[in-house]
Amino acid sequence: MKVPNWDRIQEIYHAALEVPRSERSSFVAKAAADDSRLLHKVNALLAADNSPNEFLQTPVFELGSISLAEPGLTDPPADSLEGMKIDGRYLVDRKLNSGGHGVVYLARALDLHGKLVVVKVLLTSLLHDSYARQKFKQEAEALSRIDHPGVIGIIDAGELIDGRPYIVMRFIEGETLNAQIPAEGMNLERAASILKQIGEALDHVHEKGIFHRDLKPLNIMVKDDSDAVVLIDFSIAKVKDSVVGPSTVSGVSVGTVLYMSPEQLSGQKVTAACDIYSMGLIAYEMLTGRRPFNPASAAQLLEMQRAGVKVKPISLRPSLPRRAQTMILRTLSFSPQSRYKSAGEFGNDLAGVLGNEKEVHQNRWWIPIARKQIAFICALVILLGLAVIGILLLRRPPPPPPTRSFTYYLTVQKTRDGKDYQEPFKSNGEDIFDSGDKFRLTVSSPEPGYVYVISESAPASRDTSFTMVYPTPIQNSGSATVGANQPIQSDWITFQGPEGDENLWILWSISPVSQLESVKTEAFTQTRGGLIGNSLLEVKEFLRIKQSEVEVRVTHYKSSQTAVVRGKNDLLVTLAQFKHR
Repeated sequence: MKVPNWDRIQEIYHAALEVPRSERSSFVAKAAADDSRLLHKVNALLAADNSPNEFLQTPVFELGSISLAEPGLTDPPADSLEGMKIDGRYLVDRKLNSGGHGVVYLARALDLHGKLVVVKVLLTSLLHDSYARQKFKQEAEALSRIDHPGVIGIIDAGELIDGRPYIVMRFIEGETLNAQIPAEGMNLERAASILKQIGEALDHVHEKGIFHRDLKPLNIMVKDDSDAVVLIDFSIAKVKDSVVGPSTVSGVSVGTVLYMSPEQLSGQKVTAACDIYSMGLIAYEMLTGRRPFNPASAAQLLEMQRAGVKVKPISLRPSLPRRAQTMILRTLSFSPQSRYKSAGEFGNDLAGVLGNEKEVHQNRWWIPIARKQIAFICALVILLGLAVIGILLLRRPPPPPPTRSFTYYLTVQKTRDGKDYQEPFKSNGEDIFDSGDKFRLTVSSPEPGYVYVISESAPASRDTSFTMVYPTPIQNSGSATVGANQPIQSDWITFQGPEGDENLWILWSISPVSQLESVKTEAFTQTRGGLIGNSLLEVKEFLRIKQSEVEVRVTHYKSSQTAVVRGKNDLLVTLAQFKHR
């Protein structure tokens, strides 16, 4: 069997992500030439990327080794080691899970009075895969360098009769951190203890020349009896000066996308700063109950990281100390140089602030006493105040409706002779662009709602062409609904034709817009979402009416290169016009 070239697979996969979806199939087919296995594996990765919930939470190497295996090459039930002895020393009890490039079993060490251990064995389907074998052996190499109570310890390693390598590790009685984070966030004192331990363990790992690269709540165990923390799963760790072989493929992303640093997402050099960024994501999630970014793709996540955290931790948990928020946001800096220099320093500082906040509250012993002393006076003042307020409310006119808003900006790619040149840049839409340049529109709102984007092209004969730019059948499963501060992004649009404007109607609504929902499905069946016949006429008339009815104010900001649309209605609509020459 021909061994797959993982370097080439990931190279083509990442290059294909930069190509419009409609052109990816032909691009991959050309890049793979006559290698059918290569073609199959790259297409499988791209298919996984179309299922963001699964793809963003799955380690990239796991996608490469399991979901991309040839049909029939995954381990069959007959290959299970349950009930078998390994080297006459480890009696396998049962399978715990399967992932990455191995199967994990619970076993008993017979020479240690039946002590429970964990045995990880390379998948049979990857026995002849040199890259998978190397990563498996490097996991053993990484763990053998580490001797710290906060990191899973290696007990033994060897090979089965069929040649598959295995690793024996200590068994941790407890749960993953992922299972212990409540929707409202963790208790501050407990979170402080856990984060301090994570930092100390990571410092030791980094001192040994190892970078985890897949740090996330699912890879952090918390012991049942003591709340002690143990880092697990070093299957895709980078090992400096590895005796096994090179531990990193240059220029590709490895890790779980939702917890990757910007450097990992863009295929840059992996350093301790990557794990520290991931630790910042974990801290945010532990203290607020949610992640700071909610992307639909890896590319969108990188843009969100570049723009910075929009929803600050304190807005989700007002009782959080402001200094703790500052530390977390510093750790989530896009630039590695702006983050903490060590995980231990971040963990200690954050734990100290969270602990001090608790101490401050405990030292306020005088508050309940003061409340009792002035209770009678307060009651009288409150009753008098309520009476006055009641009178004023009867005379006060109803409050004005709340201000709604949404933000948009362009990501512009300059072209020359039909090819991209220079780095993409952000624009609030007031620049003048050149014909042939490309742009993507990004829209977000601080409130959850529905977003629609419709392109109005230059007049053709006696008619005007309208095209549904967002939503599309591929993006967000065709739904216009978006969450608070969740950006949506259009596909690439090219400035074409003679000098003029690229006109985009952008609508945000608190509820679905029935007139657009009714034509949306029809637009999905047309080439590039074009509207024709009655649908075109209905949308054209609807937009003209709403533009005259709905009052909005559009402000273009040069410092942030964004445009903000504000209004008092539950539906906001603006015609954004981008000039090109």
